[in-house]
Amino acid sequence: MRDRLELPRLSKAERDRRWSTTREQMRTRGIDCLVLWGWPAMWDFTTANARYLCPIGGNAENNTLIFPLSGEPTSFVFMPTFVEYWKRAQDWVSDVRSRRGTWSDTVVGRLKEMGLERAAIGMDGVAGPLDPDGWLPYSIFESLKASLPNVRFVELGDLLETTRAIKSDEEIALLEKASALGDKMLQACRDRARPGVRESEVYGHMMEAMLADGGEEPTLFLWACDRHPFPHPFRLPTTRPMEPRDVITCEIHPKIGGYFTHVERTFCLGEPDKELQRIYDGCVAAFRRGMELFGPGKSIVTAMDEVKRVIDDAGLGICETGIHGHGLASLEYPRYRFHALKADQAALATIGDQFKTGMVFAFNIDLFDPKWHGGETGAVFADTVIITDNGARSLHSFSQDLQRIG
Repeated sequence: MRDRLELPRLSKAERDRRWSTTREQMRTRGIDCLVLWGWPAMWDFTTANARYLCPIGGNAENNTLIFPLSGEPTSFVFMPTFVEYWKRAQDWVSDVRSRRGTWSDTVVGRLKEMGLERAAIGMDGVAGPLDPDGWLPYSIFESLKASLPNVRFVELGDLLETTRAIKSDEEIALLEKASALGDKMLQACRDRARPGVRESEVYGHMMEAMLADGGEEPTLFLWACDRHPFPHPFRLPTTRPMEPRDVITCEIHPKIGGYFTHVERTFCLGEPDKELQRIYDGCVAAFRRGMELFGPGKSIVTAMDEVKRVIDDAGLGICETGIHGHGLASLEYPRYRFHALKADQAALATIGDQFKTGMVFAFNIDLFDPKWHGGETGAVFADTVIITDNGARSLHSFSQDLQRIG
């Protein structure tokens, strides 16, 4: 077996930067050790914290990471048969082990080996600002507390989420690659979609375009195809042969090396209805107005309120419209979405009402006309955006036009 697998990887300098920043925050909060439950769920979004400090993940792999204030971290994966592969797939963490017994037994045993029976332990997966329900089973948490009665479990909060909000140059380079994969997926749709071709064939061709060029599963890929699809894509393609004047809407999170971007487009197999074109034009107009207002130091609320004004003035309704951060997960900071405003106002209170250089986020606009088909159909548009030193730019190069096929 070769010593180094040819997979995307970040430098050890990037590792040292992240570890140093995280440990500084741990000292500030009085945390002796982190236990990060990188358990695959929601397209692997729940593995983001663990994968930020130890690049093990993808293809629904577990990465339960024990990250002490000093010393070597330990990553636990699900099966012993995968351990040697993960040691060759990354060079940040050398102590890679498999689960032994229950997950609680596994973590408790390692914490005791490290002499942390009386430590302050910060954990994700219980609940947090970006996921108020958490994903760690109650039974495991209760078993940890019973097995470690002198440990003080500390609320981790958004310690890592706020750190992850500003992307490094190496992260941006991976996000650029993910965006290029998204553009290839959209081109694959344009090349393959035709009347008589099954939806599932086009969807599969688009997935192939990502995976064949280094992309990673699982990833979010929403799809809908109908003469008048609902104003937001569904999750799955059907095996129905497509028909003339069908409309395709898709939301894609292309992913490489764990990093997701976000792009949406609307296609029509033939000439679109003038009403559909008007809705799509409204999506693009709102997007372009936002891009004029985004930039470092500028107000997120002010910019997004102006985006909404453009939509309102056009007489269009919002299915989904807003921004949300992208990196090792979707729905990172910053977030400000009109369809989830209450939750995102709380997020804004944490991150602040200012764009900052290095923020990367999806800017998606999915609209309908309440006067056309009862508001039950519409168009979608989105690009991934980065805040630069003097403004904002899209990471995508695929045409912003409504795509006419045939």
